[in-house]
Amino acid sequence: MGAGWGLLPDLALIYLCVTPEREEKTFRLMNALHCGDPETTKVVRGAPPKDDCPFVVWGQRWTAEDVLPEATLSGRGFWHIDNGYYLSAGGRPSGYYRITYRGMTPVDLAIRDKRLPVSFEPWRRSGKHIVLAMPGDHYGRPLGININRWKNQIRRRILQNTDRKIVVRSKSNRAPPLAHDLEHAWALVTHSSTAAVDAARFGVPVFVEPTSAAAPVGNLDLSNIECPTTPGRSQWWRSLMWQQFTIHEMKSGLAWKMMLKMQEKHRAGEIPWGTHRDGNL
Repeated sequence: MGAGWGLLPDLALIYLCVTPEREEKTFRLMNALHCGDPETTKVVRGAPPKDDCPFVVWGQRWTAEDVLPEATLSGRGFWHIDNGYYLSAGGRPSGYYRITYRGMTPVDLAIRDKRLPVSFEPWRRSGKHIVLAMPGDHYGRPLGININRWKNQIRRRILQNTDRKIVVRSKSNRAPPLAHDLEHAWALVTHSSTAAVDAARFGVPVFVEPTSAAAPVGNLDLSNIECPTTPGRSQWWRSLMWQQFTIHEMKSGLAWKMMLKMQEKHRAGEIPWGTHRDGNL
């Protein structure tokens, strides 16, 4: 089927959902994926038809809120697209978009090929304050994550484990830049924000939920905030970078090749890095 990778042999079609509220951006994405596998995909506006065929959807709101809760409960296959972990497109034609399968959390693809290599700063052994990166109000809502409850409780939880100053970053206000707040920081705390990916790259220990893309190199328990673990990052980075793609890579079919690998991990019973819903910190 399609590009010859045996995509879902028991199903004939994959729906590519254009979100009406963000039509220009999402059509660009879905059309690119359609070019990558024109034989087995169909671009649709809004929610996919109510059948068993899998679909691709973008973002945290609108169409995603309409279709992901039911798909999650029924076991229907879907891929989720959002802005990239590194060199993010931010909704623009250039840059990277992340893609995950049946959730918003990456899987360990165990890939050895280097892609978008970076130099990691050594893990920090000193610092003064804690950066608290607050997610947006809509994060994870389509999958049942109660992000507002998490936001209401996290500051108190941090203060139960450290007396360091807390510097709060809001999703809606990104001034000053993250790099400014990370200067002299002891650690960064967030739910699943990509700020944790940047912090880990810069050598700042991160405390996150299991759903975070930085969970494999992060800490999942705030009681360890004064003695964070600092694991190796190379394999984590290679795997993460193979789960984000440019528009060109979607059109070429490269994205589909890796999307199938994500699907295979689920079919083999290998769950994503984290599936916890309401918070673990």
